[in-house]
Amino acid sequence: MVLLKKIERQGRKSLSGLLCAVFTSGRDTQLPSDPSRILVIRTDNRLGNLVLLEPLLRSILERFPEADLEILASDVFSELLESQGYSVIGVDKKGQIRNPWKFVQLVRGLRKSSYDVAIDAAHPHSFSLSGAVSAAMSGSNCRISTSTGKNNDGWYTHTVPVPHLEWHESRALHSLGSVWDRWPAWSPPQLMCRNSEKREAVGLHVGASGIKKYPQDLMEKLVEMISGRIHLELYWGSREEKDTAEYLGRKYNAEVMPELTIIEMLDRIAGLKVFVSADNGPMHVASALSVPVIALFRVDNRERFAPLSDGSEVLYAPEGADPAEVIKIIEKRLDYS
Repeated sequence: MVLLKKIERQGRKSLSGLLCAVFTSGRDTQLPSDPSRILVIRTDNRLGNLVLLEPLLRSILERFPEADLEILASDVFSELLESQGYSVIGVDKKGQIRNPWKFVQLVRGLRKSSYDVAIDAAHPHSFSLSGAVSAAMSGSNCRISTSTGKNNDGWYTHTVPVPHLEWHESRALHSLGSVWDRWPAWSPPQLMCRNSEKREAVGLHVGASGIKKYPQDLMEKLVEMISGRIHLELYWGSREEKDTAEYLGRKYNAEVMPELTIIEMLDRIAGLKVFVSADNGPMHVASALSVPVIALFRVDNRERFAPLSDGSEVLYAPEGADPAEVIKIIEKRLDYS
């Protein structure tokens, strides 16, 4: 999958046409009205994308309750879907680079599964060659995706229109099932956990990727202001984020979370009164757990990626939201709880 990404960037159009001719022979244009085996594909290493996939998965099982549903996903965060009762085929991307035989074994396993339908749930607004090839290599004759233009001509037997950019990403992914009649209505992502008992605490995630990250100087002010009002738990993902959390925890007497498994993270976040975060995976986790989220957006894609839980608010500012505004919302949420 990683190799396909590299190749895709170098010559997407010509390579797409060549591979399409190789991989897509023998397609069947008939849509199974009652499929018994369905594969959904989303292999990027992003926690939030698996959360946003949940409405599609839930609706598939509602529409086809007797079907066997499997998800092809990166093994980095596959535990999230497994914790919700889904059957996941974990893709070890790094392992496949070191040992290509693992890739061959994966393809063989997919083809032996005899899927009636393969749904490419990659980015709904642009063509993904790796997603298209994964769907083709699944062996399914019926392949569904978004119609993103000439690049995906021939790869899929059924497509849905490109969703409006103002649609929430989870709604856009959910629309992939609209090729069937009686498709269930969309509703926001939902996650379950083992223990959601509330405690008097606010959670703050200290990280995000690239420009989405909340500025360090504003982060310090925010941590100081929150920790002076209520118990504060600092969440992190990477080694760099852990260093940031430990520094802030020591300086402002906030609790730094230990390294958490996915299941442990669900339990901890579910018990919070409020969760504060930049646009990242844990933000979507908190929203799907019905925790009020204060989302600190620096990129104006709020319609597509905003948290949807009751009581959530988005503060958009390219330079970073004012900590005082965040505190006002926290105090309002604590008064309501």
